[in-house]
Amino acid sequence: MSTKWKFKKYVEPQGSNNGFWYDISDGGYIRPDELLDDPKQNKKVAEAIDLLISFKEALTDNELIIEY
Repeated sequence: MSTKWKFKKYVEPQGSNNGFWYDISDGGYIRPDELLDDPKQNKKVAEAIDLLISFKEALTDNELIIEY
């Protein structure tokens, strides 16, 4: 299933040298609420990020992740 993303008209390209995951979660450099024009899409992205952060924290808490 492909989502047709609705971006605001005049947004700047996003990015850094820290990688997408850091930029959208820990770093906060990519701000979906500043890029997306659809509040429902903003909410879905925020919920997805929260879900993945929670999953990563659970893996860490249970010593089931090793980062190199």
